[in-house]
Amino acid sequence: MAVAAIGLATTVPLPLYGAYAAAGGYGAGALALAFACYAATAVVTTPFFGPLPDRIGRKPCLLLGLALAALSTLLLGLLPGLPALAVARTAQGLAMGCATGAAAAWAAELAGGGAEAGRRAAGVIAAATIGSFAAGGLLTLLALLAAPEAYPPVTFALHLGACALLLVLAARLPETVPKGNGGPRGAWLRRPAFPAGTWPTTLAIIPGWGTTGTVLTAVPAVLAAAGLPRAGPAAACAMMAIGVLAQRPMRVLAPRRAVATGLMLLVAGAALAFWGTAARALWPLLLGGTAVGVAVYAMIYPGGLAAASAAATGEERARAVAGYFVIAHVGFSAGPLAVGLLVDALGAPLAFGLAWVALALSAALLLARLR
Repeated sequence: MAVAAIGLATTVPLPLYGAYAAAGGYGAGALALAFACYAATAVVTTPFFGPLPDRIGRKPCLLLGLALAALSTLLLGLLPGLPALAVARTAQGLAMGCATGAAAAWAAELAGGGAEAGRRAAGVIAAATIGSFAAGGLLTLLALLAAPEAYPPVTFALHLGACALLLVLAARLPETVPKGNGGPRGAWLRRPAFPAGTWPTTLAIIPGWGTTGTVLTAVPAVLAAAGLPRAGPAAACAMMAIGVLAQRPMRVLAPRRAVATGLMLLVAGAALAFWGTAARALWPLLLGGTAVGVAVYAMIYPGGLAAASAAATGEERARAVAGYFVIAHVGFSAGPLAVGLLVDALGAPLAFGLAWVALALSAALLLARLR
């Protein structure tokens, strides 16, 4: 529940991104830059946060993550705008970095330890993370439809209340890392690793998360400036929700096949989403956003992560997963930022056209390597 609350902090304000940019007179590039603070924070802090739960304990990491998540929501509730969004996204990146690894280890240990407890804990943490990513924006969008003039939306207050309650509940759980000399030892930093043979499946996440980041930033900014403030968030919510729901049926695909299939669907979905945005056409935008969500969240992301994890063992597996997420967050920040700057400089139609050409070329190169 704590991990879900931290994940919700990242998507509860999602439907307001375009309004934040429009209210301050900012363009798509500035919105993408504020949005990228989350990914940039994750890239910089990944080597430090990996071993942190073993050094200071599980409980402090999770409690700090919850506090940072609540702080980000409180900040946006009090000071709505792009500068506050940049600070909030930084806090969210720190919160996720603090909490996810610690929560997975803590849950497994509280469940008795062992391989079965580890699998159960990983499944619970994954469901909490992905489910919260899909639910946060949708809940705020529904709140805005019910009360368009209310700010902050009721979801902000509900999120703060949930964080406060979970801080109390989590603080009562027992710590599982012994204090003092009995605790685990190791380096303060954990360098990411990239197992041999996984570069094509790993690099595929750059156009994948780059496109989803674009749907989360440039698309709402362009549509909000055109007088359609709800269209972009609707496409973003459809992208995440349908993508998450499609994960289970797509698990039958082998990792490399999942990544290859996802790349082909991504190119087609991005074409529809980008064209729908430039032409202010809602149905192509929604269909394209849904296709992008299935391609990335149900195929490219889990396929690439599974390939990286399967190519390593033990301590190397943790480093391989960390390496995969470093590359993923590079795409999540650099891709949307590049498209946002192009939108400001060249206009939406040409910018999205160039973005799609770059996506298609990168997908073609990666598909050749995957075969």
